[in-house]
Amino acid sequence: MGARVDSMNENRTTLDNLLPLLEPTSGSAVLHVAVVEVRDAADLAGLASDPRMGRFLLGRLSDTVALVDPGAEEAFLVALRDAGHTPKRTKDVGP
Repeated sequence: MGARVDSMNENRTTLDNLLPLLEPTSGSAVLHVAVVEVRDAADLAGLASDPRMGRFLLGRLSDTVALVDPGAEEAFLVALRDAGHTPKRTKDVGP
């Protein structure tokens, strides 16, 4: 268990250096945004560190969710596919 905790902390530190955590102010809401959600912090660090995809990521909402540059959603999807990823697109999720 200790090695796993160390690995998780290392991934978080790497992620903190690559992609800042966005901390919304109290009571704020953001509508009509594109986000990418991955399995774990290591996957998000991998995307953020790759210049083909990292340039489209503005910041992260958690260790597994990042905000995609508005207007660049299609280019981001192309970059993901070109890098060998298989993104699943979901539209209009929310209230």
